[in-house]
Amino acid sequence: MGRFSQVIAWSFGSSIALYSIITALGFLTFGAASNGLILNNYSTQDLLMSFSRIAVALSVTGSYPLLFDGTRDGLLDLFKVPQEKRTNALFNKLTVGVLALTTVVATKLTDLGLVASVGGATFGTALVFIYPTIMFIKSQKGKSTKETTFAKIIAALGVVMGAIGTALALKE
Repeated sequence: MGRFSQVIAWSFGSSIALYSIITALGFLTFGAASNGLILNNYSTQDLLMSFSRIAVALSVTGSYPLLFDGTRDGLLDLFKVPQEKRTNALFNKLTVGVLALTTVVATKLTDLGLVASVGGATFGTALVFIYPTIMFIKSQKGKSTKETTFAKIIAALGVVMGAIGTALALKE
C-alpha cells in the first residue's frame, strides 16, 4: 500500500472511530431520551453548550450561501443547461424559484431537529463516507486492488449507516 493510500486509510479509520465514539457518548449520556439535535438535551444554563449552539447557528448561516450556490449549479448540470445559456437572468430566476420553494417547505416543517437529523444521516454520511470512496474508485479506472476493495466496503458501510440514521431520525 502506497503512502497516500495509508494516509487515506488512517483518515477514514480515524473519522469512523471518532464518529462512533461521539455517537455512543451522546447516546450513553441521554439514552432513549436523546433528542434529534443533541444540543437540545443540554440545559440552556450550560454556558459551553450555549457557545456550541451559537457555533452551530454560525456554521449553518455561513455555509448556506456556499451550499445554495452548489445546489443551483447542480440543478443546472442536472438539467443539462449549457454554459452559454447560463446567464445572470437565468441565475436570478432559478435563485428566486429555489428560495421560494425552500421558504414554502420551511413554513410547513416545524421540527428542525428532524430536518437536521435526516439531513445529517443522509447527506453527512454521503459526504464523509460515500462520495470520497466513489471518487477514489473512479480514479482507479477499473483497477481492482486492495484499496478499491476497501473503498467499496467503506462506501457500503456508509450507505448502511446513512440508512440506519435516517430510519432512526424518521422513527422519532
